[in-house]
Amino acid sequence: MSDTESINHAVIEALNARDFAALAAKVDEDVSISGIGEGMDNGRDALRDRLARHFEAFDESYGDALVMSDALGHNVAIRLTASGKSAGGASYSKEKILLLELEEGFITRIAFFSGS
Repeated sequence: MSDTESINHAVIEALNARDFAALAAKVDEDVSISGIGEGMDNGRDALRDRLARHFEAFDESYGDALVMSDALGHNVAIRLTASGKSAGGASYSKEKILLLELEEGFITRIAFFSGS
């Protein structure tokens, strides 16, 4: 498994396990964050806070990962099926794209995109 594949697998595994410490170990200390909550933010602490609030509100899990990357593996898009419960308690399953930008083995940007 290449380093990029290893990071992708570890990120999805950490998200599903709610292991924010494991995810924080994979990101740059000034990681750029978007698509998790409102607006943009930077840093490991902000990432942990945003993910904790997101999973408390939506209880999402991710599967069916399809990984696409550029030739060097610095820009990675992972198409996922996100399953969870909305704030009103209704179950859902929808496609999301997780974008990771990597530099020297660390994630410098993490962003979620959703069609709805």
